[in-house]
Amino acid sequence: MSRVPRRLRAGRSGRGRGEEPMIRCRLPLALFAAVLASTAAAAPPPPILPLDQVKPGMLGVGRTVFEGTRIEEFKVQVIGVLENIGPKQSLILARLDGGPLEKAGVIAGMSGSPVFIDGKLVGAVSYGFPFSKETIAGITPIGEMIEDTSTDAPRAASARFRTASLTPGPHALAAPLDRDSLLAALQRPQTAVPLAGSPAAAQLPPELASQSLRPLSLPMVFSGFDPSTFEWARGVFAGLGFTPVMGAGSVGKPPVPLPDLQPGGAVGVSLVEGDMDLSVTGTITHIDGERVYAFGHPFYNLGPTQFPMRKAYVYSVFPSLYQSWKISSPAEPVGTIEQDRGTAIAGRLGKTPRMIPVSVRISTSRGQDRRYSFRMVDDELFSPVLAYVSLASVLQANERAFGTSTIQVDAKVTLSGGREVRVEDLFTQEQPAIQAAALVAAPVAYLMTNDFERVTVDKLDIDVSSLETIQTASLQRAWFERTGPVRAGSTVPLKVLLRTYRGDTVSETIPVTVPATAPAGSYTLLVADGNALTNLEQREMRQPFVPKDLDQLIRAINGLRHNNHLYARLLRSDEGAIVRGEYLQSLPPSVLAVLGASDEGTGVIPLRTASVWDFDLATEYAVTGSRALSLTVER
Repeated sequence: MSRVPRRLRAGRSGRGRGEEPMIRCRLPLALFAAVLASTAAAAPPPPILPLDQVKPGMLGVGRTVFEGTRIEEFKVQVIGVLENIGPKQSLILARLDGGPLEKAGVIAGMSGSPVFIDGKLVGAVSYGFPFSKETIAGITPIGEMIEDTSTDAPRAASARFRTASLTPGPHALAAPLDRDSLLAALQRPQTAVPLAGSPAAAQLPPELASQSLRPLSLPMVFSGFDPSTFEWARGVFAGLGFTPVMGAGSVGKPPVPLPDLQPGGAVGVSLVEGDMDLSVTGTITHIDGERVYAFGHPFYNLGPTQFPMRKAYVYSVFPSLYQSWKISSPAEPVGTIEQDRGTAIAGRLGKTPRMIPVSVRISTSRGQDRRYSFRMVDDELFSPVLAYVSLASVLQANERAFGTSTIQVDAKVTLSGGREVRVEDLFTQEQPAIQAAALVAAPVAYLMTNDFERVTVDKLDIDVSSLETIQTASLQRAWFERTGPVRAGSTVPLKVLLRTYRGDTVSETIPVTVPATAPAGSYTLLVADGNALTNLEQREMRQPFVPKDLDQLIRAINGLRHNNHLYARLLRSDEGAIVRGEYLQSLPPSVLAVLGASDEGTGVIPLRTASVWDFDLATEYAVTGSRALSLTVER
């Protein structure tokens, strides 16, 4: 069989066999757009050409937007059909020609461009060869797109966000999340369709015959984001099927009114909206009533989703050796993307998705108060990542990302039903903005991916204050102002001396109150920073803490220790145990024996000490250091 020519040839009529006539726009652009929009709304969906009727050599046309809102046609010639590339999945291999394709190759943003043969819809342009200007593409059959997105299959569990450590005790979870945790949760297998050995490979240029087709990258537009945050995000998302680019101009305000969505038109899918905007752009394949199909491959293969669907404007095509892409921006919302499956995304016009509102208030070191407001998608995988990227961008835009600075953050996560989760801390020295953003992302990640029940986040409120100084201090001394035994029920002052970054000393007083019920004997008073106290608990518990229900998880998050707090704990020797994450103190030997022999036995952790009093002192510094003192209690 002869190789498909690089340029498609037209007959005397200007059309190849089975090819649609090219649209010729003689009306003024605005009038043409209005007419097209009104007729598209009333027009019935086109007939569908079944996959088994698609044959090599057939000619057709595809439709997409290369610039502005005008839908242009390009030529398509079928090379062959790749069957069973996945479970009940096939791919049509074709050569494209027309418009900027000869110079730019298959373009990121063309995902979903519909292909027609003899007026019948065949499928969506969706796959291509990276690092190739060959205009050979994979086309996802429309029948598979419709069938795959009509399923009621529930969403598979998202990857859990790894914690930096799961520590024991009532203060149980570590925050902030580190970047590796965010990256690990986002990883997914990359789809590839190898061509070696297929009949269609014989018709390809030799340099492509042994390669694999991959889903066309989706342009991901960051508007209103700090450049340094964008650079990090670009490195993350570029390897996950996206082409991240910085947006320019006013998002949502293209230079001309946009027509209604129609097959071949650009469509945006939003992740963040408001003072910052993050969205991807592709192409509409098919509209059937209120139902919209696009992309021809997954956005992220999430399953059921609630992502905003928006109109989009294409400014131009940016040529690139790896893969050219459409320069575009999203516009007004028109509906909701409800399904993200292996062969397509699908949504519904007119439906408004649920999103999570985020409010950020910043008091800067220069005496300025600023407010930011945006909404992010309600998604257990993407919401924690978006909270991190968005807050990091806001903080780095307002303060120095590197060098001397201190950031104090107080974040409140409001859940449905009125429950609240709160995290607050102080970060100083290197990249405090990154640490603060990761702290806020932690409870969102823990709650939305918990193993117990679905959690709905109603809103996220964040207060931030910053200084361009280093606010650190070390614990130098701790001593009682008076010596000798202390009576149960009394209070004795404890003096602590802190030394700051520049060598100044700060004196604080902690009122140590011995409980009236405390038995007589010897006690140990531990004064320590949060990390030191956590390490003590780890040695005592000897295994990671795992919450047993949502209430335990919420208590653990709310009990996270702070860098700028100094903690005091009064301990005595005692027999106790941790059972299913709960501390039980002063247990008789008989009870301990019963617990060890019960079904809970493997989850029972014996304790040799008990805390009779705890206190934490808030300071203006990130504190380090610990001291232990002896105390005798008498009755």
